[in-house]
Amino acid sequence: MEELLKKYKEYKELLKKYSYCEFILSYDAITDCPKLDRPYSDEIQEWLYNKELEITLSDDYINLIYALNDKKDELDEITKLDIEIEYKELVKINKIPKDELKKHITNSYKSAYEWEEARKTLDYSKFLVELKELVEFNKKYIKWEETDTLKGYDVLLDDMEEGYNQKMYDEFFEKIEKDLLPFVKEVLTKEQKYNKKLDTLKFDISKQKELTKKIASAMEYDDNVGCIRETVHPFTNWANNKDVRITTRYQEDLLFSNLYSVMHEIGHALFQLHMDDKYNDTNIFNNVTCITHESQSRFYENYLGRSRAFIEYLYPILVELYPKELEGITVDDIYYYVNSVKAQFNRCEADELTYPLHVLIRYNVEKKLFNGEIDVDKMEETFNYYMKEYLGITPPNKLIGVFQDSHWSSGFGYFPTYALGSAYGAMFYQEMKKDLDVDADLRKGNFKNINIWLTEKIHKFSGTKKNLEIVKDVCKIDFDPDIYIKYLKDKFTEIYK
Repeated sequence: MEELLKKYKEYKELLKKYSYCEFILSYDAITDCPKLDRPYSDEIQEWLYNKELEITLSDDYINLIYALNDKKDELDEITKLDIEIEYKELVKINKIPKDELKKHITNSYKSAYEWEEARKTLDYSKFLVELKELVEFNKKYIKWEETDTLKGYDVLLDDMEEGYNQKMYDEFFEKIEKDLLPFVKEVLTKEQKYNKKLDTLKFDISKQKELTKKIASAMEYDDNVGCIRETVHPFTNWANNKDVRITTRYQEDLLFSNLYSVMHEIGHALFQLHMDDKYNDTNIFNNVTCITHESQSRFYENYLGRSRAFIEYLYPILVELYPKELEGITVDDIYYYVNSVKAQFNRCEADELTYPLHVLIRYNVEKKLFNGEIDVDKMEETFNYYMKEYLGITPPNKLIGVFQDSHWSSGFGYFPTYALGSAYGAMFYQEMKKDLDVDADLRKGNFKNINIWLTEKIHKFSGTKKNLEIVKDVCKIDFDPDIYIKYLKDKFTEIYK
């Protein structure tokens, strides 16, 4: 056993170095990398990824992991879980023909690049070529990975969120359609309560960056553990719990888009930063359930960031940065503005109330795509149908319509985790308010107690717990979407009374 573990640690040390280089390059490629160097950067990232695959798909490595898995009960708890995760992933990847896997890696880099390029010209022809290849690979992948209990689109859903399938997501979204959609449509008819001047203002970007730094600092995220760069579609990436990097996007007419993007991504970042040190350099560190991760990003962005208490803390900061622009604007105006319910095209800019419908639209498109009801050429038509059905609007183009998100340039099955994460957040919020005076802390911009609570209840466990297990452990009850629906109805009934 000692020899097996020694060999495993040597392999992991080498893989860690490749992975870290890839982490740095991938973050740079989408943020600071010069445009003309991007193809070369992608080429090097692809090379690094293939070097990792050469190791993990070698007979020597596979035999090593299989041998350790056979003796896993002799291992300590952390090493055992680490090996179990590694073994499971190896079993999956070994079902994919090596030539298909290699083509898929190249396709993934091209698809991401062409998605970014298409946004500049609105010509999606090259992206569609890559997308069709990506979809075809995923259809073949489903067949390779199917089991007696896991069939069709469920394979992709389970990859993103182990244990969740179409039946479970359908039950959740049917409840959203039945119990929340009529309320959304009613609220959409209500008159906005904020000063309409806010719709016309522009906010200096250099001052937005000051705001970003101040809020990040208040949330206990700083240059000691990460950094904030600019990109097209904000994301978070990490190497370990000492290096978690985020991105945002600045636009003069979208001050709050940047603010809530930053709070959302810091929510992701804090989850990784607060994990116990013992999970660094293990598969456990990257094994966190997507739903739980999104519950934290959406928690900081919405349950905290759009609360009246936080707005009372934020308001004097905004007035100090933008005295001229915000002349005549009250704290109520800001609160009503950041919580205004509107039928709009952009998911990332959507309010809390309409947000689950944006996710449902994408879930419906994916289901039809992988259940054989539509092909790639019908994605836009299907997307637009559901936008009209749920929100009463039709996107004028692909940029703010079907291909606005980066997710479909890389894979499928992730979108529904956003909505479930939001619903988990309502349960965590209800529970937290039993233990903390959350509003009192937020009025002072104090996230310390909040961060400690989330660390002790959720973050420190890293990927050792599954989604529904976390809910049960934290809230002492099973997942209940009615808590989420009630939270939304109560909040927006109060706002639009």
